[in-house]
Amino acid sequence: MPPTLAAEWKFNMKNDFFVMGGIGYKSRLLHCFGEPNVSISNPKIASNLIKLSETDFITIYTHGDYISFKSIDDFPIGYFGIKFADIKKYLDVDKYTILINTNHALTPKEAIDKAVFGAVCTNCKMIKLEVLNDKGTKPINEAVFEAADELIKKGYQILPIIDKGDIDTAKKLERIGCLCIRVLMSDIGSDEGLTDPEFLQQLCKEVNIPIIAEGGLKTPQDAYTAVSLGASAVLVNAAIFRYKDPFKFIEVLKNSIVVGRDTYLCNLERKSRRESIDEYSA
Repeated sequence: MPPTLAAEWKFNMKNDFFVMGGIGYKSRLLHCFGEPNVSISNPKIASNLIKLSETDFITIYTHGDYISFKSIDDFPIGYFGIKFADIKKYLDVDKYTILINTNHALTPKEAIDKAVFGAVCTNCKMIKLEVLNDKGTKPINEAVFEAADELIKKGYQILPIIDKGDIDTAKKLERIGCLCIRVLMSDIGSDEGLTDPEFLQQLCKEVNIPIIAEGGLKTPQDAYTAVSLGASAVLVNAAIFRYKDPFKFIEVLKNSIVVGRDTYLCNLERKSRRESIDEYSA
């Protein structure tokens, strides 16, 4: 690559932001802190993982006796007792965008109640929306749409999750004003990885808001593939704790997403064989 083109490529990559709701985010990695049986109980370790990941987001949870919470400090960021107040000792939390997670909501009403309570209590309006089946393994797309529609009418900013294979619901969520579409790579906690790359690629082509791939991530290869196919970002949760060294995993995962994005952008500029022959034989 000529030096001028190389410099231009580096400049473009440096300014390649993940844009959601008119705001540019440098990181394309979002993460939570485990599932009910696997999580982190040390706030310093959790904070160091957040720093290492270079994520722009912190997710707070609405499970348990959340109705008793008085402020954002009371909300957990996982399942093993770490609260938002605990990580404030180690992080400049003002640098992060807060997402309110309607985790394990089983009905639209439950999700709406969690979202509204969390938003009022924290003064945050970005909702990581889910309405799951009884097993907690996948979202119920129709229920997610119902909750998203109601919450958007109330003025909230919605990041809904849908099951794979349903472009129609994704387009409906886009039309009502969702910030992005979060889509399963495979069932939540399944450890099966990206099982339908063709669908993900088609979704990224047909929907004009960011696509965040999540659920069932097995290895960093899944993140690389998802982003190289057009996903704007990857969200990881339980997979962090499948590895002996979560810090090493996060570092590799982060780099895999960067390379996946480079690959996607590079492929956008790929010429046909005919164009190549014409250009270099001129």
